[in-house]
Amino acid sequence: MELKNIEAFLMVIEKGSFSAAADALYITQPSISVRIQQLEKELNSILFKRENGRKTTELTYSGREVYPYFHEAFQLIEKGKNILVDKPVTPTQIKISCTHHMGVEIMPEILKILYECFPGIEFPIEIRSTEQITEDIKTGEIDIGFANLDPKENHPDLSVIKIAEVQNILVCAPDHPLTKLDKILPSDLENQRIIVYNREFVTSKILGEFLEKNHLREYKEVEISNVGWLKMMVRKGLGIAFLQEIIVKEELKNGKLKKVSLRKSLPSTSIYFFSHSKVPQNIIESIIQTSNRIF
Repeated sequence: MELKNIEAFLMVIEKGSFSAAADALYITQPSISVRIQQLEKELNSILFKRENGRKTTELTYSGREVYPYFHEAFQLIEKGKNILVDKPVTPTQIKISCTHHMGVEIMPEILKILYECFPGIEFPIEIRSTEQITEDIKTGEIDIGFANLDPKENHPDLSVIKIAEVQNILVCAPDHPLTKLDKILPSDLENQRIIVYNREFVTSKILGEFLEKNHLREYKEVEISNVGWLKMMVRKGLGIAFLQEIIVKEELKNGKLKKVSLRKSLPSTSIYFFSHSKVPQNIIESIIQTSNRIF
């Protein structure tokens, strides 16, 4: 029994005429008649009554008997087809990008959850600047990213969510002279060697503006673009550093670094989560939930 013949039978009933049914199925009226005849032959029953030798759209007893079954069966077939047609395609790879220090301190926790929840997907990581992350997600080269700067312009394929406001702190070696002081002013850091993580980094710019606003201009500055190296230099007493608290969480816990208390609160740093519109919602939700736990 061919599906197209059942479809023709149901369409005639729905549209109320053979010609309207033919138009709806983009076939000729004679083709509709042929399909009905083939169905009647298969069922060995007349489905539509005849008047003056011509078929009408009024159902015979046999037609009324089979109609609800054919109607239900055709609806189930359509549902089955739509499940596969409408089902979103699960990607096999989601590309992630973040700044260097986030790759060290944040991404391991997020990747752990992603590997557990989505074992069939690969999550390659690339380290890039905030500006580059934004552009690459717009073009679809990167799927999701973490950065410290909210892009000013909107883009239809780019979603941006602020996931945290991270506290910045001043840290030094456990035996540094600053640890002997109670609460210090920025001016107390005069002539100190301050180790800066990449002058172009958002947090570095924020803290540089803070020091200038508080009249600290006489200090030695060393720029390091590697977080691990920077923390090692501070641990060895080669300088002090302003860092996001999450970056030095373990060192503060095990006593390898000490937090220096300031009389004036340091400005915080915002962390934003970027995603492309093609990324499945369940992956986005898992990342956001994990990020909330981290921060």
